[in-house]
Amino acid sequence: MVSGHSSDKPIKVKPTFVFIFMPQDSFELKNIYVDKDTIFNTERLDELHDVELRVLGNDFLEAKRIKRQPISKISIPLMINDAALQNSTEIYLVTHREGVQIIEVWMDLSEQEFDSRKWIDWLKKDSKYGIINSIQNAVPYLKHSTHLYTFIGILGKDEKLEDFINRHGREIINLIYLDSSVIPFKSNFVEDELNKNFCLREGGASYISNSLALNVMFVNSRESPELDHLNLQGRCALPFIISIELLLLEKQILEKYYRKLTKGSLSINGLIGLKQEILDGLEEYYGIIARATQFSEPLMEYGQQILGINDLYDSVIDRLDAVTFDITTNYERNTNVLTFWLTILFGSLDIGLLTESIASIYYVHNLMMILIWTVISTAVTSLVIYVLLYTRIK
Repeated sequence: MVSGHSSDKPIKVKPTFVFIFMPQDSFELKNIYVDKDTIFNTERLDELHDVELRVLGNDFLEAKRIKRQPISKISIPLMINDAALQNSTEIYLVTHREGVQIIEVWMDLSEQEFDSRKWIDWLKKDSKYGIINSIQNAVPYLKHSTHLYTFIGILGKDEKLEDFINRHGREIINLIYLDSSVIPFKSNFVEDELNKNFCLREGGASYISNSLALNVMFVNSRESPELDHLNLQGRCALPFIISIELLLLEKQILEKYYRKLTKGSLSINGLIGLKQEILDGLEEYYGIIARATQFSEPLMEYGQQILGINDLYDSVIDRLDAVTFDITTNYERNTNVLTFWLTILFGSLDIGLLTESIASIYYVHNLMMILIWTVISTAVTSLVIYVLLYTRIK
């Protein structure tokens, strides 16, 4: 049962925030100066690669479907009671071979008491102590992003996960929905949401909403000293964030196709090319889903639902059906038009040749009269056939 309050000593945790920005336009790395001397967290990059290998497989990586590049390292001050708390912040560019991208801002914070209200103030864009505006001011190219998704990893030591959830269950749900209302959620809603735990490991919990994902991991530092590092809250959190990345890349791919499908009319060749491109892309989409669900099928299914991916996919398929209808309709229309003009052409030529044969009998030595009669009969025949066919079509 969730108590929603703390009666014992505060539980200290080490948080990491990952802000996932989705650029409005394709991000060109060549337009941004990257300091090659910057030292990035190589341990985290190595672990991310290892987890990608385990979750997605070697074939997936060798096909270079996803590329991760560190591009910048900055310091964003976090304000606590008007005092600045420094942190280490790294920026990565993740590019899918379909051309969609996400930019991740990884912010490692020092150990502190779990305080959902303070964190919500940091994460809400309109807050006095909001982080988002500070990041976008420090990194101007992020101002053009259309969407933002936030991932939070929490690493705790030598405490039981069940005790943490019992004491902070309501705060956890407030956090994943970024809810700062003084009116609490109903107890049955909180219980239902806490039961949607997608973590497969002991001591861990993973929750997801339409704007934020949260992973909590408590480890025994004496039994697992290798998990007590500065990276993303233990190795068990990395498969979760990679799944979130895949979901967001899926959404970007589908949005890209939907925009293409809703653009102005194209020629038949243009429509056929567009349809083939999207069918090829959907094969890639299916491949991502099949690979990711090997790790956590319930997480992917739920994520597709709450992120609106299922609805977006249905919209793309509907528009693709409409494109197929347009291709068929345009082809039939063009065929009818071609048949229409060929009928006129061959009918007129037949009458013209017949007239030329008859006129040559009467005007054996007058080529001009033969030509006049041939032209007049051809033109009149063309006009008559055109009127008859047009009237019948209407």
